[in-house]
Amino acid sequence: MENVSNLLIVLTGKTASGKDAVMAGLLNRLPNLKRVVTTTSRAIRPGETNGVDYTFISEEDFRHKIENGDFIEYVEYGGNLYGTEKSQLNTEKSQDLIWRIDPSRAGKVRQLITGFRILVFYLNVDDTVVLERLHKRGLSGQEIDKRMQEDAKFWQQFKDNYTYVV
Repeated sequence: MENVSNLLIVLTGKTASGKDAVMAGLLNRLPNLKRVVTTTSRAIRPGETNGVDYTFISEEDFRHKIENGDFIEYVEYGGNLYGTEKSQLNTEKSQDLIWRIDPSRAGKVRQLITGFRILVFYLNVDDTVVLERLHKRGLSGQEIDKRMQEDAKFWQQFKDNYTYVV
């Protein structure tokens, strides 16, 4: 039997459901947690810090990392690439981790990762709140509709794979 000692908290949910805010609160309250930083090809937004919020790289560099096998997982979402580099989870398993990822990937996390006690939290927010937040981000109506449809599809496909729905 595999020795599983450290915790991997996975935060997922609808687009604009507050994953970043919840993660920031947990990191503030639980200093032992180490954040898994996602790599993305999307442009940096105001207030974000490279290497803290995400690792921002060009689409070309992202695709090169895919070819090199640097990612545990990756996905295209909203026209951008997002992925988790193996180096983010190849720790000595001496530290608890918190990982914010897309619902489709969170639904498969137990297939991707071993050696951790895994808790997957799905953050559920009323659609009116999501719409308001997405409009504030300046997304087009078409992009908002696409994200809402993807969220509904992922929920139906993976809802039984989440440990907790909050």
